[in-house]
Amino acid sequence: MTLFHEAVSTQAKAKIGIYGGTGSGKTFTAAMLAIGLHKYIKAKKPVYFLDTETGSDFVLPMFKKEGIKLQVAKTRSFTDLLEGVRTAEREGSIIITDSITHFWDDFIKGYLKKTNQKFVEIWDWKPLKQTWQEFTDLFVNSDVHFIMCGRAAAVYETAEEVKDGRTKKTAVKVGTKMRTESEGGYEPSLLLEMEKEFSGDEGNGKYVRVCHVVKDRFNVIDSKDFEDPTFENILPHIALLNLEGTQLGIDTSRNSEGVFDGFGNSERDRRVKRRAILCEELTGLLLHYFPGQGAKEKEIRQEIVFKRLNTRSWTAVESDWTNVPFEKLEELMKPGEGNTPSIFEKDCILEAERLGAPVAPLAKPAPAAPAASAPAKKEAGKKK
Repeated sequence: MTLFHEAVSTQAKAKIGIYGGTGSGKTFTAAMLAIGLHKYIKAKKPVYFLDTETGSDFVLPMFKKEGIKLQVAKTRSFTDLLEGVRTAEREGSIIITDSITHFWDDFIKGYLKKTNQKFVEIWDWKPLKQTWQEFTDLFVNSDVHFIMCGRAAAVYETAEEVKDGRTKKTAVKVGTKMRTESEGGYEPSLLLEMEKEFSGDEGNGKYVRVCHVVKDRFNVIDSKDFEDPTFENILPHIALLNLEGTQLGIDTSRNSEGVFDGFGNSERDRRVKRRAILCEELTGLLLHYFPGQGAKEKEIRQEIVFKRLNTRSWTAVESDWTNVPFEKLEELMKPGEGNTPSIFEKDCILEAERLGAPVAPLAKPAPAAPAASAPAKKEAGKKK
């Protein structure tokens, strides 16, 4: 089975993120997009709504007007979040979560309560992020159109200001993001930021909801702004999805677990350690057959290595990053059939005999005898 195949689009479902401040129109926009998408794909199944702040009550008339069935679960439980997405994938066409921020907050609170802590310590983030990853994978890979709403959070950076000859560091707001797990904003293929802005002259104007397209991975509406957005505004993105296909974001069945052993050592770690052992064994062979430190014996040892590895540098033999393949070294040091000498040891023996010093191969450790069975041990005890 080959890893690569001819490229086809496996983005069959919309993965939309919407975030913003209070009253910016997140819930209304999510409902409007869900209705427009439902009609565009001629869906027959209902829209599912995981509601953490009663927003579904206020957009229900919109769905009723269009004759679209809305299934609602009012919950903030992370377990319900996972189950809700799986249910929508089986039985629905579109799912809205509003707001993912509440699910994230409740997830953190649940962890602190169970661990009897007041604050999340730095070492807590590993299990938290690993568990939350289950939702992230569902968001990306679930075969259902997904609209995820979240509250806005400020992004700050540290800036330095020199005043009266003294440098002062201050936190400066440089942007906004969706308030959820730190990687949450990276997952949507279409990310929208909603803002409530006043338009017109003072006393003769109105508020409008402005949609900023923060990210469009098809790059057809990226960075555009829409006042009081409609489904038609995001249709160019939707139209490029493989709507007749099945969603496959990332193949999560493939992972890197095989890289490590049960002690956390990587394949490279194991190879480096094995190489060090092989080099020690090779050194032992050379010094056994040619123990002297004279120029002649040093030259013989070098030539035996050069004959098989094409180098006279011992550093090159030891180093994992050189052109001396580890597999070649392992092959040359592997004992022959019946525990006979390896290729390297045979070279040593032949060279020693050529110099007129017949030698016997190094003694190999005898294989361990198989453990006696319980009946055999009992019989041996009787004989004694």
